[in-house]
Amino acid sequence: MSHSTQLAVIGAIHVDRIAHAGRPIEPDTSTPGEISGKPGGVGANIARALARLDCRPILIGRVGNDPDGLWVRDHLAAVGINVSTVEVCDGLRTGCYLALHQPDGSLHAAISDSEITGTLPHPQADALPDALAACGIWLAESNLQPAMLAAIAAAKGERLLAADTVSSAKAQRLLPILDKLDVLFTNRLEAAALLDLPADTAGVDMARALHERGCKTIAITDGSHPLILSDNGQERVITPLPAKPKDVTGAGDAFIAGFLSAYSHGLSAIEAAYRGLAASAITVEATGAAPESLSLSAIEQRLNNH
Repeated sequence: MSHSTQLAVIGAIHVDRIAHAGRPIEPDTSTPGEISGKPGGVGANIARALARLDCRPILIGRVGNDPDGLWVRDHLAAVGINVSTVEVCDGLRTGCYLALHQPDGSLHAAISDSEITGTLPHPQADALPDALAACGIWLAESNLQPAMLAAIAAAKGERLLAADTVSSAKAQRLLPILDKLDVLFTNRLEAAALLDLPADTAGVDMARALHERGCKTIAITDGSHPLILSDNGQERVITPLPAKPKDVTGAGDAFIAGFLSAYSHGLSAIEAAYRGLAASAITVEATGAAPESLSLSAIEQRLNNH
């Protein structure tokens, strides 16, 4: 892989509305706290984190022709993302993610409105947008519909295709293309849902099952518990880097960005995994996805101090 392999991210672009409770959230009543609005969506969050890591990724997605959509597209361009393939659509509402966080930063509940993402046109191998065709690494996420994921897999050619399961509810959308994936990013619960296995199945066993279905490299995260990395059938159990969590929003997206940034520079899967873990640790110690504290130098410093 060349030193400067270009990255493309295909997926959801949202506005995140994040609430941080001042006391434990209880049902059937309001809770004092702070509410903020930020750019979001899995695809956009990964692209933002990649931009923090000096990758200048291409982002493929859609926003509505509404105040949220115009604001988020402008913001993404301003932070160093190529948004030439982000379409502004009349008659569709911009995606939105609403999250409620407990005082300790843990996620209490969330709702994602990503209907617009399902309207993305399918790529065709012989008619790719120039920006997408120029990229050697594609990352797709399972906010995309199965037919879209299948089209991406069919159009990738010799490019490296990575995918993110996103959630337990959407993980099985990746089942038909598992044998086309070069890298799969998932967590323990999402991997169990993808494979239709009990949630307490050992991570190493799930990694082996995914490898048997054709995945080349699998990274299974589990919060503060060890990461399972399977690279061409060789499993490793890696302890996450220490962190003092403030907000878990974007932790998984940062892991993916750190990993793919390293991959784009020709590093091995194990080196990429450690850079992903460092990016995740930096992110959870800040507020929101892709914080200003995330950078290549911060990753190297975190690794050197470990």
